[in-house]
Amino acid sequence: MATVVFVDDDFRRMPRADMARLQRLIDAGKFGTHRVPFKDREINVEIKKQGDKVTVRISRTS
Repeated sequence: MATVVFVDDDFRRMPRADMARLQRLIDAGKFGTHRVPFKDREINVEIKKQGDKVTVRISRTS
């Protein structure tokens, strides 16, 4: 089982329903850049697998 590491503090402010959608992407093993809902907008989230860790960060580049 891989350890999930959330890089940014913005994930702490994410509503529970939006975090559940993000967690489903992580559990399914869908790595790469995805658009996920965050409150009243959508953000780009990058999911990477690095060894035994899964790193999740907000991708601020367009």
